Amino acid sequence: MNELKTLQTKGFKIVSNWQECNSKSIFFLNTLNLEDFDKYQKLAIKKKCTHIIANSSIKKLNKMRNIKYYYINVQKDLFKIKKTFFDISKLKIIFLTGTNGKTSIAYGSHLLFSLNGIASCYLGTIGFFINGKKIKNLPNTTPSYLELSSLLYEAEKQKIKYAFIEASSIGFKEGRLGDLKFDLCYLTNLQSDHLDYHKNIKNYHQSKIDMINLHSKTYSKLLIQDKNIKKNFSNFKNKNKFLDDFIKYYKISIERKNFNSFSIKTGFKTYSINTINDFMIKNFISMLHIYFVFHEKLPQKINKKMFPDGRSQIIYNKNKKVILIDYAHTKEAFENLLSNLPKDIDHKIIIFGCGGDRDKTKRTKMAKIASRYTDIQIITDDNPRNENPSDIRRILVESSSNPLEIPSRKKAIEKGVKLLKTKKGLLIIAGKGHENIQIYKDKNFTFNDRLVAKSYAKYL
Repeated sequence: MNELKTLQTKGFKIVSNWQECNSKSIFFLNTLNLEDFDKYQKLAIKKKCTHIIANSSIKKLNKMRNIKYYYINVQKDLFKIKKTFFDISKLKIIFLTGTNGKTSIAYGSHLLFSLNGIASCYLGTIGFFINGKKIKNLPNTTPSYLELSSLLYEAEKQKIKYAFIEASSIGFKEGRLGDLKFDLCYLTNLQSDHLDYHKNIKNYHQSKIDMINLHSKTYSKLLIQDKNIKKNFSNFKNKNKFLDDFIKYYKISIERKNFNSFSIKTGFKTYSINTINDFMIKNFISMLHIYFVFHEKLPQKINKKMFPDGRSQIIYNKNKKVILIDYAHTKEAFENLLSNLPKDIDHKIIIFGCGGDRDKTKRTKMAKIASRYTDIQIITDDNPRNENPSDIRRILVESSSNPLEIPSRKKAIEKGVKLLKTKKGLLIIAGKGHENIQIYKDKNFTFNDRLVAKSYAKYL
């Protein structure tokens, strides 16, 4: 450990991704698979890395010439590395967790704090941001414990005061949160997701509850968006725990100004937000809730666009023809998105699919929800991964009221725009939001719903 600390004083940084390696890197390669270890150490060495940390449990390591190896007991030594290399004691840590809404609230809260002169960062699904500026993409919603610690340390060195972290149930179960404790946790809702991993909804919900209890401090605060969450969480004593309590306290009222604009009135001031969906307004009020708990007042400044790309994002709105991009990919997210659209839209078309190697029980339910709220359902591929794409589409087609099956997502979007050209209304492209790739088996193909839709929208 002392030798590693000496390297740090010479400008070396610990990284857990081979792509970030260079001559000043210490590569933490935490795998017990010899083939994977050999593959990734060679990739790191090509980037001139000469220092590698290995799991002490790995056997018969293929050592490379001129490489210095360090062995650690991951269970015992990982926290020591974090304590030695990454002092983040001055940061206020805010966890955002729940089934739906955490990305919008986490990213938007960091933006809200930054706009009002309070240095903050965000780590989650759409990457690592400092004061509204994107620094890098992340491999997971909740990155590895070492990478998470490293990024938080970089933020603290830049005088960041508040860190908003998307804390996923899978990240928690896999130990990626380590010994990190939160000052405040915002729980959005407990619905259904990741059942392919957790096996059933009871396990999924319990993982969220365990995470909140295990990562809290004595004085941590918990805020809850959904009043229907019955779990008591009696160890959290803070007032205005539920969003409804906060809304009553500030006498908050919501008014739709036009097709994609809302006015949020409080006892303090009135805010204007651009979105088509009043569920997103609930997420904005959640941002105000968090801000108030830390500062005992509401913010002076906001942007009309407080949400990340791909979250109820309108990319075209002319002559009563609208194209909307959204990340909704669960049955609850579909319900939230589609049931909260303006009532005066004449014609609604939705393009969607379902991811492979994920919860299969949601597919029929999502198709039925789409059918309830839209006139035409264009069934296409999402990220099939290792499943047969046609099998996924078949289930969706069979459960839809007016389906049109188009395997190619690009051609599906093209068809949707052509239909919108002849029938004024709303085209919803759901499931991928901000994502830039489409996954078929072990291959990632560049694909972005927004860019493809914009390329066809110019012909409307």
